[in-house]
Amino acid sequence: MNLGHYTESARQHLLQVTQPLPSKLQLGLSKLWRHFSQGFAKLSFAQKLYLIALILAFSSNWMGQVALVAVIAMAIEFWPVFERVWHSLAGKAVLLLFYAIIANFALGWSGAIVNEVVGVSASHLDYTHNLAILLYMPAWFLMVSAIVLLALQLIIPIYLVLIFLLKPLGVKSLRLTSHTSFRKTTFLIRIVLASVVLYHLSLLIDLEGSIETSFADLITASQQTSEQRAIEPALGLIPDATGGTKAPALDLVLIKPTLENDQGANARVPSTEELEEEERKQTYASVRVQYQHLVRQLLASFAFTFEANSRSRCEKPAESNVIELNDYEILQITPDKKAHYGYRFEVKKCISAAFPLVAKSS
Repeated sequence: MNLGHYTESARQHLLQVTQPLPSKLQLGLSKLWRHFSQGFAKLSFAQKLYLIALILAFSSNWMGQVALVAVIAMAIEFWPVFERVWHSLAGKAVLLLFYAIIANFALGWSGAIVNEVVGVSASHLDYTHNLAILLYMPAWFLMVSAIVLLALQLIIPIYLVLIFLLKPLGVKSLRLTSHTSFRKTTFLIRIVLASVVLYHLSLLIDLEGSIETSFADLITASQQTSEQRAIEPALGLIPDATGGTKAPALDLVLIKPTLENDQGANARVPSTEELEEEERKQTYASVRVQYQHLVRQLLASFAFTFEANSRSRCEKPAESNVIELNDYEILQITPDKKAHYGYRFEVKKCISAAFPLVAKSS
């Protein structure tokens, strides 16, 4: 009896030795996981998308996906704000004015694209003009989004400073979103991700190139003036009879190799980040060019297939379709694989029963 009791006690002791209690590390990890699960459950769907985008942002190869997820999260987050603004009288007036301005620019831009493709005014091709507006809606959406994000990046710091200064007076910040937890953290993450989205949108619509083109003349003029002032003393320019300046012939011969040597000495090997950024720019430029070419091909095909008439009072080749511009002229559209967009557009004289072809007398 005592031997059996002793054996049972020994077995229990061995079980306690061979199966130790969970370590402090395991307890800490389980506690951390419990807090993370509880915090994750409090997040809204938009906040969860922000968290996914933030995790993806740690890898530089996933920045495009980061921008896409951030855009979806912002759309979900601010859609209720848009609805509240739309259902107010003042907000509806502001939004309609904003859309009217955008629509005016879209009409003008699409008209220019149609004119580029067909070679005549877009007023003669109403349906093709409407299709151009629809096809360029994604481009306008991206452009407007970039403008809004850029404006927000400029306004938010000013807004934060004003709220900080007016806080002693009891002024509270506006609560645009319906988040119940982690509002300040979400705000900071949104600013960071908005910068990423703005960067990719600027590459996609070539915002940098547009700005450089707008200020090209001013920059070129200032650079030429500064370079001229810097080179004149070094060359020993002497005034001529007309009041201008000229350099000795020997100095003009020697200055070019000197400048080339300076440029070669100042040349440096681009870093990995610069190479990646250049590759990213080329990728977006390729996407932009392909999209523009595809839109123009669709417009040319639509004009031939749906806008133009296969039969007309004016004489035309059997394989071509025509659009009557007026009583005397037609736009003849002929399929041509050698043409830039697959079709050849020609304005020709209308030869009909009322306006027959008159042979020239010798």
